[in-house]
Amino acid sequence: MRYLLTLLTLAVLAPLASADERIDKLPPEHKLWIERDVIYIITEREREVFLMLDALEERDRFIEAFWRKRDPNLATPENEFKIEHYRRLEYANSHLGRETFRDGWRTDRGRYYIILGEPQSIMRFDGYSELVSAHLWFFQGKPGSGTPAFFYLLFFKRNDFGEYRLYSPMIDGPQALLNASGFTPGDSDQRAAFQALRQVSAELAQASLSLDPSEPGDFRTARPSMGSQLMMARIEESPRRAIRTDYADAWMRYGNRVSAEYSFNYVPSRSVFSVLADSSGMALVHYSIEIDPQNFTLETDEQQSKFYTTLDLSIEAISADGTLVVATDKEAYIELTPTQMRELGSRPFAYQDDFPLVPGDFDVTVIVRNRVVSQYTVAEAKIHIPRFTKEAPALTDIILAFDSSLVGGTLDDTLVRTYQVGKLRLQPAADNLFVLGDTVHLVTQAFGATPDHKVVFELWDGGELLKSLESSVTTNGVVVDHLKLENMVGGTFPIVARLISPSGETLSTETAEMTVSPRSVANRPGFVYRRGLNTRIPGLLSFMRGEQLWKLGDVANAKVAFEEALASGNDRLVPPRWMLANVHLKENHPDDALALLEPLEEPFPDQFEVVAGLGLAHYLKGNYETAATYLSRARDIRPPDAALWNALGDSYERLGQRDKAREAFERSIQLDSEQPSVRERLASLNAPAEKK
Repeated sequence: MRYLLTLLTLAVLAPLASADERIDKLPPEHKLWIERDVIYIITEREREVFLMLDALEERDRFIEAFWRKRDPNLATPENEFKIEHYRRLEYANSHLGRETFRDGWRTDRGRYYIILGEPQSIMRFDGYSELVSAHLWFFQGKPGSGTPAFFYLLFFKRNDFGEYRLYSPMIDGPQALLNASGFTPGDSDQRAAFQALRQVSAELAQASLSLDPSEPGDFRTARPSMGSQLMMARIEESPRRAIRTDYADAWMRYGNRVSAEYSFNYVPSRSVFSVLADSSGMALVHYSIEIDPQNFTLETDEQQSKFYTTLDLSIEAISADGTLVVATDKEAYIELTPTQMRELGSRPFAYQDDFPLVPGDFDVTVIVRNRVVSQYTVAEAKIHIPRFTKEAPALTDIILAFDSSLVGGTLDDTLVRTYQVGKLRLQPAADNLFVLGDTVHLVTQAFGATPDHKVVFELWDGGELLKSLESSVTTNGVVVDHLKLENMVGGTFPIVARLISPSGETLSTETAEMTVSPRSVANRPGFVYRRGLNTRIPGLLSFMRGEQLWKLGDVANAKVAFEEALASGNDRLVPPRWMLANVHLKENHPDDALALLEPLEEPFPDQFEVVAGLGLAHYLKGNYETAATYLSRARDIRPPDAALWNALGDSYERLGQRDKAREAFERSIQLDSEQPSVRERLASLNAPAEKK
């Protein structure tokens, strides 16, 4: 037993820094930071991420974020935790290493002083003839630290020689605290040693059996308590307890997608994604992202008459085969009045938006960056988009809302806005979280269904059906019902919606997971910023559908969508023209492409798609000099792909401009090395020079 406890103690007391060649490569200031400054308080995850960083700037930003995560009061300019930590470190080095050649922070006393701070009291047993030198530190535990309410740490000089070392009741025993004139280490008469200690100090004797007064040793037999070893492990863990390392994990996942000033400024959020359908059957992905007030900062003017920030958003949707189908950047200027700021108070801020998405399975990511404090958060979801047709009625997602209301105005009942269909506006619950006593607003859309259809909502607990609600379908397909959460316990519960035909057949089924918390109140948003796609702009949805289908390689359906966008008669919607021209170029119809692009040259002289399209059209027609002129202009507007470099290179070669052709083909190979035919062209262009 003592052997096993020795191993446990050694594991607890071993230096956290281990041999790692990555540390040796660090500059001196960063090597000192990881090996000395934070060795006792950094989590393993933070340490691992820090050692993965290559750039000096990244490590500096990590260190800033490390201290910020531990700042007890972000409202003050000082970081009280950091100031206190470095005070402890300085004290350990100046006072607790005097009897050794080691730095004070490396000693046992230095280690625990840095972790725990100043003891409530210190009893010093120096100069006793019957005792070795010993110091008994008494602490009051901090709530939430995992330590006992009160506890001791005992340091002693083994055989009254060397530096003060941490005492272990199980491994050292009371005999180790007596000098050689009374007992020697290993003396079996532990009870006699305990009694000898009691003659000097009852408190010292008690600590010799247990460092945790709530779990004392056996005073009669002098048997020590085993709880001291577990207590020491909890003390070691206390500075890392409750430290969120998600900012480090976020850098691993998103570090290359946010600029340097944001890299380690990740803040958590809650989110929910829902799919509804436009009247045409185009799916719209709605999302709501909630950020707690302590993680959402706004600027204010001198009079505090307004509070504001700008949010930068990046939305991505990647298909199952890895194709980037949606890549959109937008910004949102947020401005709140003092009244709105008070309403926000201690409640979350919610950002809500939507975007269209074609059928398929996608990984969706939304990154929200707050310019005021260079903080960012991320919302992610795996989303399945079915093909909605009026010939095959089907349900959209189930939206679990904590509120729904009717808004005024003359709105088309089929108009879909962000979390709104017609006049019905929804307030979705982030993470589908509710509390006991809440009323859940169950909402879905029965696309293609009629009022003769029904929707049945079912609440399940495992295999037991707790409640069933039958709801009617409105003229615009929206179905709403309400579920009171009573006579339940906390947990996760599936809610199933089934679309029932007039003949009783189940046509479609959707499921949502609802989390019920035993807490009494859910913290709902104090301010909601809602924006969304204006689906009433003629041709817009058709164009966006075509653009996504084009990226997925579905050229035929993309062409149909672009033609629909042009047929809408919206002359202000120009992109469908150059996208349809791309389709004609892919089909080797350069004249059709020119008919679309030539009218755009004058109003859009620097639009890459227009200039490159004109160049490729002339290239296909064999007008190589004109093609080279347009393609070289396109190259200067935006870095081109390998196909454009190849067309430019071929045009130059046909015009006898071998050096320019060689340069274009080389640039193409740099972008795509798997082009044997291009390599052959390069070889033939280089051959004459080699013969000379």
